Amino acid sequence: MVEASALPGWTASKIKLRLRQHPDALAKLTLFRNAIDARLQSKLIVLTIGPPLVARAAAVSQQTGLLSNDALIVAVMHSNNLTNLASSDTDFDRVPGIVRYAPP
Repeated sequence: MVEASALPGWTASKIKLRLRQHPDALAKLTLFRNAIDARLQSKLIVLTIGPPLVARAAAVSQQTGLLSNDALIVAVMHSNNLTNLASSDTDFDRVPGIVRYAPP
């Protein structure tokens, strides 16, 4: 979206709608693809989310008041013994055992 908003004549306002209306513009975007390719060549580890983690996320949501996506992040973290999280979302501060690192 950031890359698309830098196209001549485009602004950040309603960029998602404009991309939907002009799918051909996606072919002109290359920075995001280069970033993805670089990540895939790094030591990236993809974690699997199966039904047990979805059930665990529902429990986390009820216990902490987190919304579904955030609760799923916590469930994945717990199942992989991860405690550090980079996020500006202060809702994660309600989760015991999670250390949140926020941007300055």
